[in-house]
Amino acid sequence: MSVPPRQRHGSILILPLPLRFRPLAFVVMRSLTVASRHPGAAFSTRRRPLLHPAAAGRTSRLPRTVHGDILKNLLAPTAGAVSVEQAEAIADLPKGDMWSVHKFGGTCMGTSERIHNVADIVLRDPSERKLVVVSAMSKVTDMMYNLVNKAQSRDDSYIAVLDEVFDKHMTTAKDLLAGEDLARFLSQLHADISNLKAMLRAIYIAGHATESFSDFVVGHGELWSAQMLSYAIQKSGTPCSWMDTREVLVVNPSGANQVDPDYLESEKRLEKWFSRCPAETIIATGFIASTPENIPTTLKRDGSDFSAAIIGSLVKARQVTIWTDVDGVFSADPRKVSEAVILSTLSYQEAWEMSYFGANVLHPRTIIPVMKYNIPIVIRNIFNTSAPGTMICQQPANENGDLEACVKAFATIDKLALVNVEGTGMAGVPGTANAIFGAVKDVGANVIMISQVKTPTPPGQVTG
Repeated sequence: MSVPPRQRHGSILILPLPLRFRPLAFVVMRSLTVASRHPGAAFSTRRRPLLHPAAAGRTSRLPRTVHGDILKNLLAPTAGAVSVEQAEAIADLPKGDMWSVHKFGGTCMGTSERIHNVADIVLRDPSERKLVVVSAMSKVTDMMYNLVNKAQSRDDSYIAVLDEVFDKHMTTAKDLLAGEDLARFLSQLHADISNLKAMLRAIYIAGHATESFSDFVVGHGELWSAQMLSYAIQKSGTPCSWMDTREVLVVNPSGANQVDPDYLESEKRLEKWFSRCPAETIIATGFIASTPENIPTTLKRDGSDFSAAIIGSLVKARQVTIWTDVDGVFSADPRKVSEAVILSTLSYQEAWEMSYFGANVLHPRTIIPVMKYNIPIVIRNIFNTSAPGTMICQQPANENGDLEACVKAFATIDKLALVNVEGTGMAGVPGTANAIFGAVKDVGANVIMISQVKTPTPPGQVTG
């Protein structure tokens, strides 16, 4: 795609930029930089948003609110970038048991050797259609968050951290890929890093990063790992496409560090995406999504498991397999209880309760999407593929007899605070509980249990 020529109108320099995420015209006038929308062209399925190098260094110091608006415009993809209009070849999205969904976490994707192992597992799956959700390489998400934090703190060491991220992926790609595939990936990686440098420089100057900007930066780890795995699978001769799930998954913010999927809109976008990329093997990015306004966002921490469950429900998959570094779900934390054993089965309700009360099973919200279609989740160990793992399903068989009478597991929650509120002045005073819980909310704490007793000196006891 060629870059349109610069145009000068009076004292305003307009620089049209060809981006897949709503191409922008950066308007520079004296000390004010303003981003406006510029109609864009169709994009290749293999390319992702790039900030044109000409924009680098043109961001000046701005008021925080103005800079936030600019960043939101920068991150908002066009409707065309997501809805995939005028597909040449229309293919209906098949749904049902022909699909198996796999999710591989950061540990599974941590090195070139492990990515090879992931590719082998995917290729050995006899399912007719496979959809694979991947996290960023191990530690990369933390490194990306660290980048943003350092940049908005005006800590120059963010550049060194970004170089470390680049070196990690370049080294992995050189070990994993060769020839044209390697050249394509490294070209994209170089462009992305250049783009990120410009973005982080803007954060550095402003001393502030909006949530949208932060989410966009942090989500690059999944984009890179998905591409590397896709190329690794293609080396075997198996047709494979990779999916930027920001083009498909739509979520609505529903509270602090929480989002709710828009299943209807996500299904429509997935069908449109599939109409141009009807591959039997799809590698999808975990963790990242878009808002209804097409602004990139994330599913927050542990979001890749959630991504796999959502996508599994959209295609009505036969099974969702979560690959980790343990043989399954333990009956208790083995670091605290030496007699802990692997559970072969759990019901959805049991798994949800264990997760909610501290067991390292899955994020509680991961179970919700698959329950509607009775899709089982299987937890397996990538380093011990002979282990059957733990199956989470609607009503598992109970080898010990009565399911209702069997205690499956114990869970513990660390770092809890017990707050006791009491006093004679609380008796009969309306709004006391509201004031207490308001204070707890203000500090971002979650109350998991409350016990209230009425006595002559009424105590209120809150655990959070």
